Amino acid sequence: MDIASIVGGFLAAVLLVSQAGLAESFDKPLHKTVLDLGRSTYLMENDNRHVTVTCWYYNHFMVKEQNDPGVKGAELIALSSVQPGHLPKCLQALQPGEKEFTEWSEEYKKFMPWNGYFAGVKHDLIFLEWPDGDDNSGIPFTAFEADAKTKFFEDSVTLEARGERHLNFIPTSANQIVLRYLRVASAGCSIPKFGESCWSKLQQQTGLGHSPVPKCTDYEGTQAGVVASVIAYPVEATLYPKPSIRPLGGPVRCYPQE
Repeated sequence: MDIASIVGGFLAAVLLVSQAGLAESFDKPLHKTVLDLGRSTYLMENDNRHVTVTCWYYNHFMVKEQNDPGVKGAELIALSSVQPGHLPKCLQALQPGEKEFTEWSEEYKKFMPWNGYFAGVKHDLIFLEWPDGDDNSGIPFTAFEADAKTKFFEDSVTLEARGERHLNFIPTSANQIVLRYLRVASAGCSIPKFGESCWSKLQQQTGLGHSPVPKCTDYEGTQAGVVASVIAYPVEATLYPKPSIRPLGGPVRCYPQE
């Protein structure tokens, strides 16, 4: 199989995941407010981008993010409840009742502010993502419940699918969430070197039991025998009552782990 066929097949998988005529994006906020805090002090002199606080208002809560373009990851992401007849004010400082999103740090052995960005809201789930990719060339994301603490679902989507609609929601009943995306998984071994024995590990891990060994690309020189393989493949995740992931039909892309 030549490179053009591989790329063409992968693009077909992207189309399968997105299904432009059917898929939805995140819920649109009812209202959005942006505070300008002035130019970032971490940028070059000719870069005039500003620090901002953005507040997105939804039916039951407001999500607030402070973002400095000179710093990787948001400086603050917080959640506050929206009560009937009372909208929380969009202010820079963390207000009483606002709950900050945090993540556990093995380095500091404590919870630290979420080092990523707000991605969007679907129903009552708040999606956050990492500021950049992981070793598998994916963008990890997490769906939190409205207490800002409970991780309801988390996974990683391939970098090639990142953008406004890298997570595509399929229209369904009001009490269900179904999303499609290009999922990444690591083999922990090199498919070009070990072939079927390596691929069988990924088949067990991903449910791709009937898929043939993929053609791996982007390996150069000695990478084929040393670097572990990563795959990207289309999946559908159904979140309620318990999250489950199933692979969709379509080509599997294979490439070396970074």
